[in-house]
Amino acid sequence: MENTILPPFFLHLLVTAAIGLIIGLEREFNTHSERAHVGGIRTFTLAAILGYLCGTVATNSVMWVIPFTILGFFLLLSVIYYFQVRQERYGLTTELSMLTTLLLGIFVSQGYVQESLAVVVVMTALLSVKEQVHGIVKKITEEEMFAFIKFTVLALLILPILPDKNFGPEGLINSLELGWLVIIVLSISFTGYLLLKFVGQRGILLTALIGGLFSSTMVTWVFSERSREKPELSASYGAGIILASSVMFVRAFALAAVFYQPVARLLAVPLGILLLMNLGIAYRVYRLQKHNGETPSLNPGNPLDIRNATVFTLIYTGVTFGMYYARQWSGHLGAYISGAISGVADIDAITISSAKWASGDPEQTSFASSVIILAILSNTVFKAVLSYTRGSAELGKAVMAGFGLILIVGLTLLFWMSKV
Repeated sequence: MENTILPPFFLHLLVTAAIGLIIGLEREFNTHSERAHVGGIRTFTLAAILGYLCGTVATNSVMWVIPFTILGFFLLLSVIYYFQVRQERYGLTTELSMLTTLLLGIFVSQGYVQESLAVVVVMTALLSVKEQVHGIVKKITEEEMFAFIKFTVLALLILPILPDKNFGPEGLINSLELGWLVIIVLSISFTGYLLLKFVGQRGILLTALIGGLFSSTMVTWVFSERSREKPELSASYGAGIILASSVMFVRAFALAAVFYQPVARLLAVPLGILLLMNLGIAYRVYRLQKHNGETPSLNPGNPLDIRNATVFTLIYTGVTFGMYYARQWSGHLGAYISGAISGVADIDAITISSAKWASGDPEQTSFASSVIILAILSNTVFKAVLSYTRGSAELGKAVMAGFGLILIVGLTLLFWMSKV
């Protein structure tokens, strides 16, 4: 900010005032109907400026100004809260927001401008969804609360302490990456559970889109299990599996473009065709649900299926080792086998390695693109088998029919690419 027209002091002062203005505006809007709300736009803006001035003074001369100001402000808010309680008005949200606003002013004075603005965004979001949050909390069951606690423990306590160490031939497997894999599978399952409960059938498709950004195979694994718990939603789960696979095509193209654009250019037409077909099939399968009438009150099932995530991770590990040993083969046959095996679990690894291989040997660009398509088709076969064996009968039929058409077109495109 050194090159701006305003001196740093005045520029930071404007930022501080804006912080107080934003938080104060939200508080004014949500508490103006109360009998005697604690503060609004002016109060919060002044609190932010007070913090900024105290921080500036402390930086330049007297350090003790900051703790004394915070203590005095805290005592003032305590007195205000005392009189609120006497009027039978409970809740500390506004008081804590004002104290945080003071601290943000101090942070800006110390140069933490971007960090302070990030805090403001989070604060405003939390403060503005009061009714929605209270409505959701009222609907949460004890089982869901404990599922959330377990997920938090796994993600924030256990995952960070896993060693970032490789093991197996050539360090194929990383314990921390396996931990991330478990968390991602659980995230997809838990997100799908919550969206299905609070959004309904459309939450299934939203989960599929989000999950497809990570792995459409994981979505297939989770949704197949869900379809057995709720067979009446099989069509929606089938559409979600196919929709997640549509994201896979976009992901493969994006990865190829990042690591070697000539491969991406060759993939553009076949992946574009498969993407459009997949979207059309997903829509058609989802429409089947409409003929089943009104869905009864939904029971989304187990909110956090740890066993399911663990089994998937073990299968993924086995496939990774299989991919390694297939790559010990020489020539194109070994590469095709590698693509077919690696595609079973995920297409990201084979897409990146194939694009890098072609970048080092441009003559292999067409062949590398064919390997990627083969991996995608292999992944599609695996997901079709998963849906048929793990899912409900209706899900298996819908997904097998849709993916069957995709495989026929995909094999045709693969044959065409091998001739390019």
